[in-house]
Amino acid sequence: MITAFIDNLHRQGKSDVTQQSYLSSWNRFATWFGIEYPHPTPNGGPMEPQMATQLDVANFKRQGSKLYKPSTLALTMVHLNVIFRWMVQHGHIPDNPVENLDRLTVPQSAPKWLNRQEQNSLIRMVRQHGDIRELAIITLMLHSGVRVQELCDIRMNDLKLSERKGTLTIQSGKHGKYREIPLNIDIRRVLARYLETRQTTGDYLFYTQRREKMTTKAVQCIVKKYSRLTGIEHLTCHTLRHTFAHELSIRKVPMDVIARLMGHMKSDGSPNLAMTSRYTMPGEDDLARAVEELSWV
Repeated sequence: MITAFIDNLHRQGKSDVTQQSYLSSWNRFATWFGIEYPHPTPNGGPMEPQMATQLDVANFKRQGSKLYKPSTLALTMVHLNVIFRWMVQHGHIPDNPVENLDRLTVPQSAPKWLNRQEQNSLIRMVRQHGDIRELAIITLMLHSGVRVQELCDIRMNDLKLSERKGTLTIQSGKHGKYREIPLNIDIRRVLARYLETRQTTGDYLFYTQRREKMTTKAVQCIVKKYSRLTGIEHLTCHTLRHTFAHELSIRKVPMDVIARLMGHMKSDGSPNLAMTSRYTMPGEDDLARAVEELSWV
């Protein structure tokens, strides 16, 4: 049954990461359910997790607080609610056992980003151990805030470069949203060098030896390589996106401008400031720097 749900997510165009996240949440609950109910039903059939009652889910929620991080458990509960609701809609079960349970409250934490020293260390390692393509990928993500899927989807005609300015057009970002991102001089210089070495006539900006279009997994592997080389454990593709937003915020760039650059827009086209605010929350370094401003010495 969970396979049918995941297939439905795939048909909706949900990313592989999203599909895997839902599957992980279901497996987390299914494993717990199997331990709680190891014996078959009275008629000899197996105890399936979709048979869970509201009390079962409440027990999972209570015991899960000792097994998982609050954020992991909260996301699992959200996913279970969606999955069970889908089962109800398709006539597999009579009601949703998660629907009336209180949602978990998780203290909001600032996303991880790279400070200036970490950014410098990253670029140094790319220059030392990588090539111009990897430098272009890392620089573009760091200085434009594009998502990894958006990066892979960039076509040559989405890029406009000159000595004095440049623009990257994201034709269909998350939820199909369009946006244009101005490119600073750092990106323009690196991209210009990369384009000089480009050895294909394919449509996509980034490619591999086997594919005309780079995959998200390939980009993630590149970033993971530099996480190992730099020792920056929290370095991911999304960390680079967070870094872009955070660097803008500490330079006092207005929130609505950051929202547009990040692609945080409501359905009516207005900036989604609530979403952007999470990316610009102060971290420990920011708090320490703020307090240091009061120092007398």
